Amino acid sequence: MIQRKQTIYLFFSGLITLVLLFIPFGNLMVENTPCFEYNAFFVKTLQEEIVIMSTIGNTILLIITSTLSFITVFFFKKRKLQLRLISLNMLVVLITIFTISYIYPNFVFNRNVNLIETKLDFNYMIIFIFFSPIGLYVAKKAIAKDEAMVKNADRLR
Repeated sequence: MIQRKQTIYLFFSGLITLVLLFIPFGNLMVENTPCFEYNAFFVKTLQEEIVIMSTIGNTILLIITSTLSFITVFFFKKRKLQLRLISLNMLVVLITIFTISYIYPNFVFNRNVNLIETKLDFNYMIIFIFFSPIGLYVAKKAIAKDEAMVKNADRLR
């Protein structure tokens, strides 16, 4: 239902992760010169637009997160299921943040010959990924509050 405030929180959480698919996470620098662009789909050179490596894991995680947020909206009559889906989505978002900011830069990029001596400089837009778990948390609290009101009303009958 669109008039519920948790629907808006879930929608914006899904929208944020969907937007992150299309903006670069940052640049990989070699001697303080940006040489490569790191985004959800791949790492590519800035000058020739040559793809150096695929980062499909980030893409899959971001798609799962945004899809879960949008699907959860439609379970408005099943609040307990919504709470479980939001908990799962929060876990996936935290795994996504960890993967984008730690796993790929520290472990995966070091295996590629072209990216061994690079330093990652994150784009300021990457901070938006932290709004997604906040929106999910606020939506979860609102749904739990609705569930408590329904239980309280059932108890009074």
